[in-house]
Amino acid sequence: MNTPTVPERLTLDTLPPSARRVYLELLRYGPLPRTQLAERLGLSAASLTRVTTPLVEAELMLQGAPVPSEVGRPAIPLSVNLTSFALIGVSITHESLVAIATDARATVLDSRTLRLTDLQPNTVLREASTLIAQLRESLAASHPALPIAAIGVNIGAQIDGGRIVREAPFLEWTNVHAADRLEELTGLPVLIVHDLTSLAEAENWFGAGLEASRFIVVTVGIGTGFALVMDGRVITDENTGFGTITGAIRGADWPDLSGARPLTVEESARAARKVGRLVGTAAAFTMPQAVVISGEGARFLAGNEEELDAGIAEVRHVSASGLDIQLREHDFAFWARGAATAAIQWILGVGEMAAR
Repeated sequence: MNTPTVPERLTLDTLPPSARRVYLELLRYGPLPRTQLAERLGLSAASLTRVTTPLVEAELMLQGAPVPSEVGRPAIPLSVNLTSFALIGVSITHESLVAIATDARATVLDSRTLRLTDLQPNTVLREASTLIAQLRESLAASHPALPIAAIGVNIGAQIDGGRIVREAPFLEWTNVHAADRLEELTGLPVLIVHDLTSLAEAENWFGAGLEASRFIVVTVGIGTGFALVMDGRVITDENTGFGTITGAIRGADWPDLSGARPLTVEESARAARKVGRLVGTAAAFTMPQAVVISGEGARFLAGNEEELDAGIAEVRHVSASGLDIQLREHDFAFWARGAATAAIQWILGVGEMAAR
């Protein structure tokens, strides 16, 4: 397997646990004053200084200018050096390719999109490599000192070891060695991930997970997906990628949320109530602190929040507390950001993606 080739100073597996914790806290939550960072991690001021000094010297971390404080010494903010490396995230669907370049926090720096007319694996992967080459050229011009560490690719499929697409029903792929082929075409290390899992990872690291340790992600569109995050970990097993929210669960009168045709006002309202019932049922079993809803059909829910809430209320106990529902606008660049997040976890040697 072509492992990520990043500067040695970026590999966190050589750092002591306290240094890893500091780096990852700043990566996820952004710049923090030293005092606040020490309090969040349960470190003394002296311990934090001892841990962060070599990270600052190695340019893994940046130290900001002192900020005056009304009480005590000025606050000195610390942050991750986001110019240490870049990632490329690719989302492959049966309709399009979306490729993005991001910084170390999966912030999009550039993007490319291509409609697909031929779904043969070799054709799709060649076209993906073309988009990646365009991004690399653009990034070299705009950020010449920013090395690309890895490529993350997400597909609605069952994935084996981050390398092989075992079954992708919408693409009609079976046993495609996608990582090997894309590494041959690009010369960069490649990780292949299930699309919903990577979306949940992005939410966990940089979205809903910043406030909630337990939440669910529901996608509605051409298919219906579900992901569960417990104690800050995306739950996966050998069934991941099969699309376990089947028609038998959704019901015979489940609306068409694929976006193939626009829905009327009345149809959108009914759809929102149906989705609400599904979300309420999922919440009854998982007891989430938040619910993220995305996918092609999410746009039909916007403006129908009351119907969505009504559907949830139909299946939840009357005394149950309200759910924090977060609608995400459907954008495949948003999904590609999930692929980039998986690649970030991979190259840093942390999270579930590091073990695949």
